[in-house]
Amino acid sequence: MLNPTSATPLYVQVADDLRRRIEIGEFSSTGMLPSESTFCDDYGVSRATVRKAIQTLVDDDVLDTRHGRGTFVHQPKVTSSLSAFKGFTFFCHENNIETSSRVLVLEEVEPPASVRRHLRLAAGELAVYLKRVRSIDHVPAMIEHIYLPSRDFSFLLGIDMNNASLYQTIERETGLRLEDNCFPSIVLEAGLATGEEKELLGIEGEAAMFILSETVYMSTGKPVHFTKQVMLGDYFKYFFSTKANQLGINWSSLGITEGRV
Repeated sequence: MLNPTSATPLYVQVADDLRRRIEIGEFSSTGMLPSESTFCDDYGVSRATVRKAIQTLVDDDVLDTRHGRGTFVHQPKVTSSLSAFKGFTFFCHENNIETSSRVLVLEEVEPPASVRRHLRLAAGELAVYLKRVRSIDHVPAMIEHIYLPSRDFSFLLGIDMNNASLYQTIERETGLRLEDNCFPSIVLEAGLATGEEKELLGIEGEAAMFILSETVYMSTGKPVHFTKQVMLGDYFKYFFSTKANQLGINWSSLGITEGRV
């Protein structure tokens, strides 16, 4: 397979062949590559040669190395705007990324005090609690905790929310299109995965996470839901844009006319 007498370095030959194997979908089922020792056996080369080949593909955005998890075929990140109120499913669709979800909990609960405050629930009022793992291209990437007032959303308890969009389900059942009638209050933090989160997302070792807490309100100010999303940093990218923070320059006042640089 490799030509030791070629002027092309062995690590480049290994990288080229790995690129070919990736392009034909050999590792597409999980996106995860075998161990370095497996490639050493496959190609009959040293571990140093394999590492240099892998680094070449990382530099070319073909592969990603994730601490504590291994080496994966590079996946495009879900790019979301913090200034646009759209759901996770929408942003995955916009990025041409396949998404799925697995429900862990869907039940009526007495919410924590902090959630009760966000939803303005009176003492004794219950909430619908939806906990699920959301996957990107079949790789678990997010744990989602959603609380909604039971008085308005108890119908969700009888619906299969596996692989379902919450907002599309609410619109289908009630006619309410949340993305057109609501606004969010968002807090975005960084942190490390807990033991449970590592288990659910298949993480070994430490992993950096985005933690997004969001309270969604109707245009009237009435809370609709409180959501906490714990996301692998490998898969998400957030940006914020508003006209208020754009820099405006009066070019004529600087003596610069149109067409000049």
